Amino acid sequence: MLTENWKIFRVHSPEAFGLVDNFYNIANNLYMKYIAIFVIALSLSVCSTTGKVKEEPFSVDFNSPKISLGDIEAQLERFLSVGGLKTNNFTAYYYPLEDAVCLQYKSDLTTYYQFWNKENRDAFLSALEQYKKDFTARNLNSRGSKKTREAYGSVQGFLIWQLHRFAIRASGNPEIRMGYDFKTFSKNRAAFFTFTQREIEFTNDETGNNSLVSPNIMIYFTITQADTLAALFDQQVLQSFREMPKSPTTELDIY
Repeated sequence: MLTENWKIFRVHSPEAFGLVDNFYNIANNLYMKYIAIFVIALSLSVCSTTGKVKEEPFSVDFNSPKISLGDIEAQLERFLSVGGLKTNNFTAYYYPLEDAVCLQYKSDLTTYYQFWNKENRDAFLSALEQYKKDFTARNLNSRGSKKTREAYGSVQGFLIWQLHRFAIRASGNPEIRMGYDFKTFSKNRAAFFTFTQREIEFTNDETGNNSLVSPNIMIYFTITQADTLAALFDQQVLQSFREMPKSPTTELDIY
């Protein structure tokens, strides 16, 4: 019925039919253009989404082969941050498979394993270089503040902590802020290059409700101590360990 009416309209009103027909063609062309634009936009969106690879957080297999790099010293705040600073021992290890350096230390009965990948080590070296320039030029703010303790940026590290050898081994990716601070010794103000290992929480996947928290920990370095750590972070030195020939397989002396 509709088709017959349309034919009658076309015969008896050719001019009106022409206008309607033109309008229909224009509308149809616009519709197709919008469809094409939508399809192109959708394709670009899909490409941009699928083209991005989600970057996994930095981590290290605790049981990977490691090489001892020796010990260094730095300062930690005393228990409950009462009584100033105390010198603490840090044992450094190199994990060649992950190209990571581990700083193992103990604070308030807990053992920490702070791992540094190459990107973070490079950030440390740049921060230390800038600190030494500011120290020499006397550009440091001797009052010390939250702002100074993050003056040289931050990195996303990898941390393992454990209360004792039979306890759950917690892990996470805390922010480590680099900067400087001042402490008073015998009425003299002394400057320190600092790490602030930010608080992080670990939830045991097996139980789902056993949360372990690593608190904020500040590590204080004199320039000499920081330079010692920088030497351990030197990529050429670490690369030499990665290129060391493997020990030959021991064979029995069959007689």
